[in-house]
Amino acid sequence: MTTKMIEVERLALIGDVHLEDGDDALEPFCAMLGDVAARCDRLVLMGDLFNLWVGQEVMQLSHHRRVVEALRQVRRSGVAVDYVEGNRDYRIGKLFERDAFDHVWTDGVAYRVGDRSVWAIHGDLTNPNDQQYRRWRRWSRGRLLWGLLNLIPQRSRQRVADSLELRMRRTNQEFKREFPTEAVLRYGQRFLQAGCTDVVLGHFHIERELESSEPAGRVWVLPEWKGSRRHLEVDQDELRFVEEAGGGEEAGE
Repeated sequence: MTTKMIEVERLALIGDVHLEDGDDALEPFCAMLGDVAARCDRLVLMGDLFNLWVGQEVMQLSHHRRVVEALRQVRRSGVAVDYVEGNRDYRIGKLFERDAFDHVWTDGVAYRVGDRSVWAIHGDLTNPNDQQYRRWRRWSRGRLLWGLLNLIPQRSRQRVADSLELRMRRTNQEFKREFPTEAVLRYGQRFLQAGCTDVVLGHFHIERELESSEPAGRVWVLPEWKGSRRHLEVDQDELRFVEEAGGGEEAGE
């Protein structure tokens, strides 16, 4: 865990979106980015923005390009945008850091909001016993796979990527059957023990607020955006889940 914290006045954290080509949620999502940017000074996308996102120019499809341009527009407005890589993201920083994003983080990032210290991380490594997934994660991000990918003709890489995405859908099934409350709380407590007041995770798609007494603090799990249209906002007074498109707001505390 890094100790340097980024100072923020109002922070928005947006969970897994999983946009696809031709997705009906594409334009509402881009519009939401502008709405949230109007009241926050930093946006954090918490990984898995698309069903699969590979940081190579040749692998960018029309829905990738549309969202990237919307993110560039947010940055041009003076609002910072960060990306925390998820399990469906591959080398995004190499292509998009200092372009669509101010920073791309692979191992989480800390923010200071007033008296709060917020640790943001995707959360796919929550379960230490899921060795099958951990092996897959190491292999899919290793140099061997990427060396082989670069040898494949560009016109064939999307077919390989589609096969990779299908493989990811089949991993970690046992851990996905029900929300792993105890494992998530234990995982979050590692960062609370290091001095954070709040830990924010994506990955699980289910909105949760878990309270820890020892060490004291809270673990927040973001809902998937596409179905819920909800995200988390943080200022010096509170953390709260916010629903866009006229859905109202629910206070987190």
